[in-house]
Amino acid sequence: MSTKHFLPKDPFATINLALEGAVYENPNLSLLAKERVLYNNSFDSNKVALISGGGSGHEPGWYGFVADGMLAASVQGEIFASPNYRNIQAAEKVVHSKAGTIFLITNYTGDNLYFGMASQELVRKYGEDKIRILRTSDDVAVPRSKSDRVGRRTLSGITLMVKVLGACADELNDISTVFDLGNSVNPNIASINAGLDHVHIPTHDKTTDWGQLKPNELELGLGVHNEPGVKKLQQIPSNEELIKIMLKYLLDTTDPERGYFKYDKGDKIVLQLNNLGGVSHFEMLALMTETLHQLKDDYGIEVSRVYHGHFVTSFNAQIFTLTLFNVTKSATKKFSVEKLFEYLDKPVKGTNWPANYYQSPSPIDVSSRIDNNFKHYDEDSSARKVEKQGDVKVNPETLNTIIRTAVQNIIEKEPELTIWDTKMGDGDCGEGLKIGVEAILDTLENTKFTSSGSLILTLNTLLKVIKDSMGGTLGAILYIFLQGLTNKLELILESSPKDDLPDLFAEALDYAIENLCNYTKAREGDRTVMDVLIPFCRDFSKSRNIDQSIKVALDSAEGTRKIRPKLGRASYVGIDDNETDFPPDPGAYGVYEIISALNKL
Repeated sequence: MSTKHFLPKDPFATINLALEGAVYENPNLSLLAKERVLYNNSFDSNKVALISGGGSGHEPGWYGFVADGMLAASVQGEIFASPNYRNIQAAEKVVHSKAGTIFLITNYTGDNLYFGMASQELVRKYGEDKIRILRTSDDVAVPRSKSDRVGRRTLSGITLMVKVLGACADELNDISTVFDLGNSVNPNIASINAGLDHVHIPTHDKTTDWGQLKPNELELGLGVHNEPGVKKLQQIPSNEELIKIMLKYLLDTTDPERGYFKYDKGDKIVLQLNNLGGVSHFEMLALMTETLHQLKDDYGIEVSRVYHGHFVTSFNAQIFTLTLFNVTKSATKKFSVEKLFEYLDKPVKGTNWPANYYQSPSPIDVSSRIDNNFKHYDEDSSARKVEKQGDVKVNPETLNTIIRTAVQNIIEKEPELTIWDTKMGDGDCGEGLKIGVEAILDTLENTKFTSSGSLILTLNTLLKVIKDSMGGTLGAILYIFLQGLTNKLELILESSPKDDLPDLFAEALDYAIENLCNYTKAREGDRTVMDVLIPFCRDFSKSRNIDQSIKVALDSAEGTRKIRPKLGRASYVGIDDNETDFPPDPGAYGVYEIISALNKL
């Protein structure tokens, strides 16, 4: 677990600073600073008020869901501690509703007690028909034998309750109708957590942390306050294995200790994935996709809505929640399935409720929007283009020899290039070049692309292999340079064919290097591949003598031994200020090895 946090000089001031930040973020929010109450400053007091809250550290729960059509107010306690009853009463007072107030609370001991204390005095003041408490409970991890008396814990499924009941309260002014809908929805939400570690609480000494997991462990069913889970796995499973286990806890109706979530084929189901703070967006999307696939393939469930993001967190915990909501089973005579989806889809200005772009309760079908067989430009146009252009014919044996020589040069030099790059960079240059030339050799063996003697066909084939097989900065530089060279050759041959091959190449090389300079800041003296390409092109443009230009390329490659890195990864490596003798730049030397094969012309 991470034990580092960004905190002010007074760490205990963080809660109030965070709440103040929420006000800056959303003009519809106002703050009772001492009471730690965030409220909707445009709340209509003729409508039923929903108020929720809990300990700090779970943000954006609950302030992120304060808005018209959601919560009227939220009240924050100390870190992982319930708000006190006076502050809860302050939240009710600042948004006092003539239609009544529902405290939508998490099912934890402190929240039950303190919201209970606040409500008792308010019932005395306004009558029991105006003050209600609705406990949410969605966790399926704790078995019935351990939760019979206290009920299930609350996880992020409460935010789905907020969305549905908030929209209902915004539409109606009958507290009993809203409350009854809540009692219908709550049993049809089920959640479970999985985490890579427990969370470290800011201001706590890390030696007091309890229950840390071992490096390879994963815990199922752990709570949002470091409550122990139902099971520890000694090895972190793949997403496929993990989701399979979690869905079994959620959906196995034969489990006598659970079986909370009821569903039938064709029921309209909503999926929510909650990030408790420390799981990357990248990982969350992958988990979401795997969950959707398994729901469909293993359970015949095609969800109608999917939400993912930060709903109820636990600081920076590497934990996520899977939540399922059966909309069909929640419907009543007063509230149809379509009406409940209308409530889910109703736009709100809550800071942290995700936007929805679907308009029908039908299962989500993305098959028409995912294309696994897209045809790129070079998969259906290159060959036709070559037929329309002029060409340069070269002895096929010469072309074949040049390419094979360049390939062999790189393969033989690769170990040395890798050593040089390991000292001055990230060690991938030699291997990257080797992968590229081996792909070229493989293509040559399979297609004999030099057999026609067509220079344009040969260049276009090399370009495709480089594009598909060579990664990294060097691969991109070689591709842009060679593509510029090929483009210029084709334009020259189409407009005014030339018989003089050196003149043709000099003009094309001038264009290629000038074009490449539009895409990289590197120039001579920067200790990069440009230290070979620029002088090589410049010399051939003047001399038309390939052997002389190859010698210039060699001298330039060797000359990089004396150049201090200025660009690229090598520039990040710590170097003694007095050091003046370095290995050659591997990219520059690798390109020289390729250029040197042109002596076979």
